[in-house]
Amino acid sequence: MTPVTVVWRYLQGRFVTSVLTVVSVGLGVSLVIASVLLTRGIKEGFIAGATDYNLIVGAKGSPTQLVLNVVFRMDAPTPNIPFSAYEEIRHDPRVEAAVPVAMGDAYQGFRYVATTEAYFAPFSWRRHVPAVSTGRLFRSEPSGKPDYEAVLGVDVARRTGLKAADRFFEGEEMAAYPLTVVGVLRRTGTADDRAIFISLASYWEMNEISRQATVKPLTAVLVRPRRLSDLTALHRGWNVAPDLQAALPTAVLLNVFNLLGLVEDVLVVVLAVVAIVVGLYLFVTMYSATLERRREIATMRALGARRVTVLGIVLLESCAIASLGGLAGILGGHGLAYVGASLLAARGGPVTHALALGALQPLTLGAAIALGTLAGLLPAVLAYRTEVAENLAAL
Repeated sequence: MTPVTVVWRYLQGRFVTSVLTVVSVGLGVSLVIASVLLTRGIKEGFIAGATDYNLIVGAKGSPTQLVLNVVFRMDAPTPNIPFSAYEEIRHDPRVEAAVPVAMGDAYQGFRYVATTEAYFAPFSWRRHVPAVSTGRLFRSEPSGKPDYEAVLGVDVARRTGLKAADRFFEGEEMAAYPLTVVGVLRRTGTADDRAIFISLASYWEMNEISRQATVKPLTAVLVRPRRLSDLTALHRGWNVAPDLQAALPTAVLLNVFNLLGLVEDVLVVVLAVVAIVVGLYLFVTMYSATLERRREIATMRALGARRVTVLGIVLLESCAIASLGGLAGILGGHGLAYVGASLLAARGGPVTHALALGALQPLTLGAAIALGTLAGLLPAVLAYRTEVAENLAAL
């Protein structure tokens, strides 16, 4: 009988205990895999969704709130700025591109983004250019004569089931201003996939406050300077204005990553505690099994099995349990990461590549096997030192 056969018989003999131990190891590995994949996916999502515009000009307030709302659609809109501020920015000779943006309410949780056709302009420096896959973009309209046309992000179209020529609105108060779908954007991997784009004229007529206002409101202006050397002067100049602020998206992302770094540090501590608990549980399981099998081990020794063979059998059993738990944990971790990414995406979270494969999976499996070896080492030594005469005396 080979050591592998003996281990298989041992696992079958303590089936329930073995399964529970495998599940415990699997849960620990799942937590590690899911945590790493989600934190990495959130970081990559922020990087992939970052805007190509160097400045975002909005009302005085929190730069982080301004960037998260305008770029990632993740926070409440900041107070409005007048449309005249956009005109002033657009005519600044140091500005290459200026795009007005007004953030509205939402339809089934997807934010309205009012802007102009300049938002979709294919500048050479843009990494992600929103382009329609079906239909067309909304038309530019003069103020006061909106067409109420909407262009949907790909996730909006998929989750709401809306398609070209469909009309929609949310709430009875908006029944007088139904929007008509005229196009669906290609996937960009950014927050644009979860937005509903409309014209500024449509937004101003749909909003009761702006409809009655003589000075039309905006949420922010996306700005790209002609030369990067002008960035500091533009940033400082708009920040000293009484009602405006200029936020640097890169600086806000750096703050977000610093916060994520703190979360990762806490996760490392939590995962280390989980590894210790799983290792102790595996150790107790193997130690109890070894004590129960002292007579069996003594019998094997009496039949000619060497001490090293007995030690190897116990270590092999511990490693087998850890390996099965590691494999189950990798599959379970990917499942948890997929569910977590889907929930975050539904709430507007920037998660990408939550199921990415790489060095993480084999390293985690190797760590699980190493943990199994360590947990089974003392029980294996106990089996190694089992005395034949002492344990067979009571038979």
